[in-house]
Amino acid sequence: MITRKKIISRLVLTGLLATLTIPCAHAQNNSERSPYSRYGYGRLGERMTAGARAMGGLGAGLRDPNIVSPANPASYTAVDSLTFIMDLAVSLRGSYLSEGSKKDSRVLGNLDYATILFPVSKHLAISAGIMPFSTVGYRFGNTEKLQGDNSGSLYQRAYSGEGSYNDLYLGVGGSIGNFSLGVNASYLFGYTTRQHQVIYSSGSNAINPVDRSQLHLKGFRFDFGAQYEWILDAKRGKSLVFGATFAPEMGLRSESVLLQYQYNTQTGRSTLLRADTLSSGAQHISPMSLSGGLTYRYKDVFMVGADVSYMKWGSAGDNAGTGARFTDRYRIAVGGEWLPNYRGRSIFSRSYYRFGLNGSNSYVKVPTPSGTLAGYTQYGASLGIGIPLVDRRSLVSLTIDYSYLHPQASGMVKEHSLGLTVGVTFNEGWFRKARIN
Repeated sequence: MITRKKIISRLVLTGLLATLTIPCAHAQNNSERSPYSRYGYGRLGERMTAGARAMGGLGAGLRDPNIVSPANPASYTAVDSLTFIMDLAVSLRGSYLSEGSKKDSRVLGNLDYATILFPVSKHLAISAGIMPFSTVGYRFGNTEKLQGDNSGSLYQRAYSGEGSYNDLYLGVGGSIGNFSLGVNASYLFGYTTRQHQVIYSSGSNAINPVDRSQLHLKGFRFDFGAQYEWILDAKRGKSLVFGATFAPEMGLRSESVLLQYQYNTQTGRSTLLRADTLSSGAQHISPMSLSGGLTYRYKDVFMVGADVSYMKWGSAGDNAGTGARFTDRYRIAVGGEWLPNYRGRSIFSRSYYRFGLNGSNSYVKVPTPSGTLAGYTQYGASLGIGIPLVDRRSLVSLTIDYSYLHPQASGMVKEHSLGLTVGVTFNEGWFRKARIN
């Protein structure tokens, strides 16, 4: 029987997730400061929780009863049929950028995601949550000489942007024997703001033009997943998991607001010159994507896996107004997990130790100083630990990940970043019968 206490706990935790949804959707604004987020939809997020992130971002083949993995909805059936999982995290990231002799560094933090996962029956489980789809955050500029002015007057071009698009999903997974199928239904929503300003030298009665655009996106997308667990040796607890996912291309509704101002340096006032609103149901997309993965597990002691994914961004065409062009994206990831002794006395023997590597190409090619279009390659490495709480079922996951963005052409910005993710996984045995001693 489900006790009143368990019912109240379930309602409280579910309400907490709903409460966190709104601030999580806006907190993404503080998670990125990269000039490359000016292009496309910003810097893409990955559908992964802290545990998966520590393993390089495994997704399609990841099947773990302690990790919520929205990357493949078929994985939901791995959850214990007597438990309820709630997983949320905050992150902190420091970035170091260099372009020739120019250097910059910054540290930012935000609420990362919030998810829940619970069983409906022995063979059916449901998950819901909110995760970042992409994030925009940049601020940079350059100084140039005013053409036709022999006095050497200068002016500055300043670029800035912020905002995010969020992925609110509801998924279900079912199993028949060792085979599992799942589907996620997601609602993408959010907006980004981009601004371009020309600032003439101070002290003059200059009229500085300001162009600002705001893009609102919303729409649904679906992704499907499958996993098969092949038992190699039941007595020794050896198994292989094969996983795959597919998401069709879906159109997004968009509303673009274009504003043009002029700023008077003498009066300090801005005057609106032009305002246009454009709506479309076909200009923006969520791309078709495929992924496949494989994991090997030995009891509850050791797991290692690899993932490959593909996103067909090339069909999105040009990135209007920025000169960039979308291109297909490929990503690979390898990672693993080690648990010394689940029943050990020491907290360190009961902790999960995780590691991973990943690499991907950019989904946009951006303008370079030479006038050509070029992308970048991103390499990443991660380490993490999952520390059990008093009940030994709930975990605090600490993940450190390093990312290096290597441009494919000279004159482009190089990025080094180091991130810390702190995730808390509440694993409640809500459906367990109370024992009377």
